[in-house]
Amino acid sequence: MAPRNEVCWCRRMTPLPGPESIILKEHRLGRFDRRMPIGPAQWAFHDLLWIHEGSVSLHFEGLEQSLVLTAPTGVLILPGTAFSGGAIKSYATASICHFIADHPAGPGFLVPNPGEELHIQNLLRLSLELARKPDEANAMRRKRLLLAILDCFGPPSAVSQPVASSQNERLAMAWQQADTSLRKMRTLSDVAALIGVHESALRSMHRNVHQTSAGTYLRELRLKRAEELLATTGYTVREVARLVGYGHAETLNSAFLKSRGRTPGQFRHWSNPFA
Repeated sequence: MAPRNEVCWCRRMTPLPGPESIILKEHRLGRFDRRMPIGPAQWAFHDLLWIHEGSVSLHFEGLEQSLVLTAPTGVLILPGTAFSGGAIKSYATASICHFIADHPAGPGFLVPNPGEELHIQNLLRLSLELARKPDEANAMRRKRLLLAILDCFGPPSAVSQPVASSQNERLAMAWQQADTSLRKMRTLSDVAALIGVHESALRSMHRNVHQTSAGTYLRELRLKRAEELLATTGYTVREVARLVGYGHAETLNSAFLKSRGRTPGQFRHWSNPFA
């Protein structure tokens, strides 16, 4: 058993628990602010803390380690680990998932594997939804989801450094996710919500990184996907507009004409003259 003043990086040394050995406890969404700090606490169970919006700082007493967590990211706090912290700005939206399992054992903490944060967040959202409908079938689904989530965590590569995504990485994560679900991205606010920031922050981040407007970038994502659908499928212009996030065919027509110099129908004929 690891001494209490050492970090236990045991994920790769022991298998994940089976679903039958997991005991689910509390799983809910809330927020931390100046009136509601994080801890101090030291649980006898596992605590999966996930930041959906904003930033928090955490300090692990006894381990002499500190983390800065900026959405979307989180930390798996292992049993017997003393910690405390709070929101960095006015508030941070977070979820907690408490559970009992044989391993990984503590004390210590695990962090998300690089590039897997958005996938973890999507799994957590589904688990939160299932937690609102408590029955035996949903409980088993939550346990299986939890195992998938735990498999996305590992020891931090450099525990002396804050675990926080760089601006470039967070922005790339947002656009990657937006590109895979354009039909749900009605406005830039929807894109910003993917990484837990406001629209104004997304605009600023994008301009700092790309020196162009976020609105123009989103429009290009829509139009490139529309071109692909027009050239390779039989969807109507109205259906294509809906699939790329435009509410009306007229909006797609206008954007296409302004950017491409032709209507979607003209582009379809040009790209496949024998259709």
